Amino acid sequence: MTVAGLEPAAVVAPVGVDEFAACVAELYARDRPFAFAGGGTELELGNAPRALDTLVQTTACANVIDYAPQDQTITLEAGMTLAAAGSVLARERQFLAIDAPDPGRMTIGGAIATNVYGGRRLRYGSIKDSIVGVEIVRPDGTRARGGGRVVKNVAGFDMPKLMVGSLGTLGAIVNATFRVYPIAEAQAAVVFHGVSSDAVMRIGQELISAALVPAAVVAYGLASGDGYDCRVSFEGFARGVNEQVAEALQIAGGLGVDADVAAPVEDWTRAGAVLDERERTARCGSAWHFTVRAQPTALARFVAQQPFAGLQHIFYPLLGTAFVGADTFDAVTLAGWRSRIGAGSIIVNVMPAAARTSVETWGPPPAASLAIMRRLKANFDPKGLCNAGRFVGGL
Repeated sequence: MTVAGLEPAAVVAPVGVDEFAACVAELYARDRPFAFAGGGTELELGNAPRALDTLVQTTACANVIDYAPQDQTITLEAGMTLAAAGSVLARERQFLAIDAPDPGRMTIGGAIATNVYGGRRLRYGSIKDSIVGVEIVRPDGTRARGGGRVVKNVAGFDMPKLMVGSLGTLGAIVNATFRVYPIAEAQAAVVFHGVSSDAVMRIGQELISAALVPAAVVAYGLASGDGYDCRVSFEGFARGVNEQVAEALQIAGGLGVDADVAAPVEDWTRAGAVLDERERTARCGSAWHFTVRAQPTALARFVAQQPFAGLQHIFYPLLGTAFVGADTFDAVTLAGWRSRIGAGSIIVNVMPAAARTSVETWGPPPAASLAIMRRLKANFDPKGLCNAGRFVGGL
């Protein structure tokens, strides 16, 4: 098991949070560089750590700590997979609003640390919108908690949101509390076939103008490289879903676009994952994977230039995110993308080991916030032993 191409000298999986904290405290006291991992789905993301002695896994900490279906909250240890959490929640007809390409392997801690999301973010928001509380083990082995176990909690420092997307550079997430949602009575989708990127954006604008509330809008790049299939998913009470589907079909007619009603792709036993096989293909399995983010209109202009022609890709037009997979690639093309995306960003999620010496994972760091990020890193990890160098700007 490697971390961004760097192999640790040892891999350990402490059982229980107390043992986990003691392990981290010992590594810190002995000045041994370390990193954290769950199911290993995102270990290629980021720069290679400057040094790595021990990889500490959370997979032996995988219990349900507390579940209150009536309050719509659940507290889970970080090593539990999204699929396992989904199975627990499905018994009460509830789900966790986190879409991941591989819920059978991705853990709760990994989902938080990488801020994973799918198309359903459009309706339910990101992990920052559903996380209520978190417990971490700081780099020196100290346990710390932020937030609470109820949805309405505004006291103290907002550590739960700070941990989202931190990539294990500020400490290890050992458990978290989330707001959960009831499984919808009905789901359906309308697929607009063979449309241009401009038409995808017009479809999104028409949905907004009609006051429709889709759960997700996903545009799949066609294998021919010419256009997209745009899938608009709805969920809720059966009557409302049927009415929205009918209105979406009217939008297709008004735009002169071929559309039909498709079966929902949700698998509620897998944490409510809305990702279907085309999304997984674009996000997993290739030698190179990219996440492209920009304001929705800016991303639409970029996509209209057909930079991803011939590559596996999808984009979420109303979220301003695209995921791209490629078997071969080069640093020159990436530099061209970054120069044309403007205020957006292009992150290299996965790349061949040989490319790491010539390709910058994150792109230019955000100058306005980098100083704050450096101070946070110094506060949480003054020795610089915890996943050091892996994050934006070499943090």
